[in-house]
Formats: sequence, C-alpha cells, structure tokens
Amino acid sequence: MTAARSGRLRVLLMSAVSARDPHSGDVTYTEQLLANPPPGVDYTTYDSAARDGTLREVGSRSDLAAAVDRRRPGPVLRGLGAATLRKFEAGVRSTGQAFREPVRVLEADADAFDLVHVHVFNTRFVGASPPVLMSAAGPLEWVYGDAWGWSPDRVRRANRLDAGLATALDATMHATRLGRARRFVAFSEYLRSWMIDRGVDGTRIDVVPNYVEPPPPPKAGGTESHGRMPRRLGFVAKDFAAKGGPEVLAAFEVLRRDCPDLELVVVGSERPPGLCVPEGVEWRPFVPRAELLTAVMPGIDVLLHPSHFDGLPYAPMEALALGIPVVVSDYRALPELARDGAGRVCRVGNVPGLVDATRELLVPDAHARARACASRLFTAAYSSETQAPALRRAYDRALGAP
Repeated sequence: MTAARSGRLRVLLMSAVSARDPHSGDVTYTEQLLANPPPGVDYTTYDSAARDGTLREVGSRSDLAAAVDRRRPGPVLRGLGAATLRKFEAGVRSTGQAFREPVRVLEADADAFDLVHVHVFNTRFVGASPPVLMSAAGPLEWVYGDAWGWSPDRVRRANRLDAGLATALDATMHATRLGRARRFVAFSEYLRSWMIDRGVDGTRIDVVPNYVEPPPPPKAGGTESHGRMPRRLGFVAKDFAAKGGPEVLAAFEVLRRDCPDLELVVVGSERPPGLCVPEGVEWRPFVPRAELLTAVMPGIDVLLHPSHFDGLPYAPMEALALGIPVVVSDYRALPELARDGAGRVCRVGNVPGLVDATRELLVPDAHARARACASRLFTAAYSSETQAPALRRAYDRALGAP
C-alpha cells in the first residue's frame, strides 16, 4: 500500500529554504509548513531531495555527469537539450527585459514522493515525476512593477517572454500558468480573482492563505490592554519605504499632537540615511523572530502596515494572532487582513487616510471591539489549526480525491 493510499502523503516541498535562499516570506512559508504540516503529510525540502538524489535538475552538470557515467544515451540527450535551453534562457533573462526567475527542468522520484508542492519557483517536471501543485501570493509582475518600479511596457514585455517560454515547455509559471500542475493554491481571494480574469481555470484554484501557529495562551496576571487607552503603535517590515514607513512616520507626527504620550516602535528596517525620526519613536533594525513574537509584538496596540507592495504578509497576520488590530493599505489583497472589523483600510500613500484610520482604533471601545474581531479573523482564516487541514484538502484534490 502506498503512502497516499494509507492516508499519509509524502510531499516534495519545492519552496525557499534558509540554507540556500535569501531570507523572505517564502522562507517563512517553508518554515511554517514544516512546523505545522497538514494532517498526515510528511515533507521533504527540495535541498534535502537534491542531496539524496530523489530530485534531479535536468541539464545541470551533476545530472549530465551521472547520465554519462551510466552510459544512458536518452538521459544524456535530454540533459544536453535542457542545458542548451538553460544557457539560452540565462542570456535572455540577463538583458534586463525579462524577469530573472528561470524555469527549472526537474525530475522527481515517483517512488519517493506522492505529490510535489511547488511554491513560487517556475518549473517543468519531466519523466515519471509525481503530480504537481503550485502556490503563490502573487505574480512576478507585482514584484517588478509595484515594488521595483518597472514600467508597464517593460512588465508587458517580460510577461510575453515568460508566456512564450512557458508555452514552448508546457511549464508551470509563477501564478500565471498552471502548465502540468493539477491545482494552484492562492493565498488570497484577490489573487484567485486576478488569475481567473487572466484566463486561469478557477475550478483548479484553491484559496488557502499562508498560516502561522496560534500563540500560546497569555500567562495569568499578564498585561491586558482592554479598558486602557491604546498608546503604542507598531511598524514591522524589512523594506522601510516599500512597506509604507515614510507614511507611518508622517502619520505618527500628526497623531502625537493630539496624544503626546503616543509611542511608535519600528522593527526590522534599517534607518534610511538622513531620516529625521520624531520624538516617541523606538527604532529597532533587527529583532530575532522569537523575541519579536513574544516580547515586542504583544506590547503593540495597533499595527500599521500601509504597504505599497505585498502578497499576504506575516507581520499583520501575527498581529491578528495576538488580537492586535491592523491598519493596512488598499493594495491588492491587504484589505482581507482587516475585514470583519479586525482593522481599518487606507489608500496607498495617503497620510491623512492613515491618520484617520489609526485614530479610530485608538478609541478604547473601538479598540476593544477590533481586538476581539482580530482574534476571530485569525482563527478563521490564518491559523494553522484551520488552514493546515484546508491545505491537505487541496493536496487530496490534486491527487484526484473528490
């Protein structure tokens, strides 16, 4: 009896890992899946699979060397073809007119895995590889256009190049083309609608947000904000400008005129050279994640996240887990993090709107109601306790279960 039929799934996780990839929300996603896997799922990360030989990158030096050593003409020819494609693609992507992310031609051992979960990477699985499911928070054009300032024409050209390559290879591309992937996991309803508008079959898309583990219950006698005046704002982001840091500082200065004891803690961002920081701001460029969640975040009354670019970020999600209301911008899927009374939404780049939204949540009664709504929203939509089972259901559907 296979692992899938016995109720357990052996899943190859093609998602960023801290040992090989830059730290990002994608690495956090991997870590959260490993710490809180869906019921009955056994994960193997792609770097581990590459080391033990159950995942091979076709056309790589090691793949070609192994095929030559074994004197297997078919794999040698396939590897040479993939290597030629890799070289051509690298040249195209180095022009600055294409997205940098390549298509990886891979083969996974069907005896080792029941399913491949690809997160973000562009891939084409060949041979007898297991079925594939892909996930993402958004397409590459959001990163290049909204975060990195590529012009609409440049983004369109890059999309056309990716579309042509994807069609030629029947590849699975970052939130734009399923290729041979059986299903797609979108992190938000916004992304699902966006993909459907661009021709992706909506019946093959499941909405399962990235999730985090619920925090431990508060200790008896701990500090409780209910009934007191909220006075501490938070801003947690690595990229100060892209996540709306300048607007946060400007809004804080306005709010502090009416509330002189208001405080703001900025966490995770390097302080821009020459930036004038108002009185009442505590700036902490780096805080270990464990300390952030247990010592810093619980002391925040309202988290500000007026981002200019994002998928479905962890900082607001972690705030909701602690019953902390959020103020987010209206950028793409971000309003989903403030729905059902869990926070407020302001327009991207609009300081007066950020001031008004934050001021509403500084009123004690409104703040208390928003805290309760934040906890409920987290439990329903972003907790591992509810979303890990939902991800397992998406896996089962990818394998053909009704």
